[in-house]
Amino acid sequence: MNHASRIDKTVRNIYDTFDNPGANPLEAGLGDIDSWIESLDGLGGSALNGLQKELRNLRSYVERDDRPAIAATLQMLGTETSRIASNMHSLTDNTGDQLRHLGQTLVIAAGNLKMS
Repeated sequence: MNHASRIDKTVRNIYDTFDNPGANPLEAGLGDIDSWIESLDGLGGSALNGLQKELRNLRSYVERDDRPAIAATLQMLGTETSRIASNMHSLTDNTGDQLRHLGQTLVIAAGNLKMS
């Protein structure tokens, strides 16, 4: 699966989780988190290593259903994803735009979780 497809799938899954919270099994969400952790493996760089660490934290918070911690981590991941995307304007495959959309979606998901 290419980056564009993975980003799109992640965005759709986040929205689906909030639209149909009972229909999304925990294992599927953990699988998505694991997929992102694996896709960042070996890419290096402190920003990506930080994202990987936060994704691992998110995984443990989801397993424990620690909603305040999930919301805080989603907020941080969204902000950091948007920051990284802002440096990707020159890409012709729209990855930067898709990452900005993912960043916004993560921030919105954090806000929705805080309000629920």
